Amino acid sequence: MRLKVKALFVILAILLTLQALTVSAFALEVNDVAGEFICNCGCNKLLSACEMKCGQQLRGFIKERIDMGLGKDQIIQYMKVNFKEAILAAPEKKGFNLTAWLTPFAFVIIGAIITRRVVGSWVVKRREEDDDNGGKPTKKTKVDKKYDDQVKKELEEFGW
Repeated sequence: MRLKVKALFVILAILLTLQALTVSAFALEVNDVAGEFICNCGCNKLLSACEMKCGQQLRGFIKERIDMGLGKDQIIQYMKVNFKEAILAAPEKKGFNLTAWLTPFAFVIIGAIITRRVVGSWVVKRREEDDDNGGKPTKKTKVDKKYDDQVKKELEEFGW
């Protein structure tokens, strides 16, 4: 019987400890929410890092909302309504903002595809020219010969 009582106390102690840890882990802090915003005074710092009076006021505003029981998403929505979307540290990924985020990546991908095709066509063209000449390079112009002679001369000077 005493063993059962001791085991019950141990289990109860473990459960109370776990409950205390989960409450503190889920507690919403001001900096958790303030990291989602930029200070609106013009310093362009994250609200969680701004030490100016306006930053302190906004953090106080957020703390009031947390004390009222609002969650992070509710506070973000409330701040967007009262201070407009310009206060968000990162714009929402919908509508025009999504287009603004994706357009640079699309241009890079399209540019890579075009570059690949152009260079590929140059390679094919060059191979066809070489095949037409029996595998020999095309005829050299006077300029090509001049530079070839200069390269040979310089290589001889260096003992190559």
